[in-house]
Amino acid sequence: MVRFLKTSVGKLTFQQWLKLQRGIAGVSQAQIAENLGVKPQTVGNWEGGRSVPSLDPDQMWKLCDQLGVTLETLAKAFRGEISVDE
Repeated sequence: MVRFLKTSVGKLTFQQWLKLQRGIAGVSQAQIAENLGVKPQTVGNWEGGRSVPSLDPDQMWKLCDQLGVTLETLAKAFRGEISVDE
């Protein structure tokens, strides 16, 4: 399981990154929710910082595929290591 970690100054939080990357990929919260087997409100809560994602390995791969990112990028996003210019 991967859990969100707080980010340092100048980096995107996981919530910010997810919303940004979702927009780039052109997918809705509902589409991500369906792909991961969670409720659309859950994805909204992740993006709003009201809850923390807890994904199993299969869900991580599905999310990477849907957003068009590598597992390494997803891990960096969870750790708050992605800056706006990346």
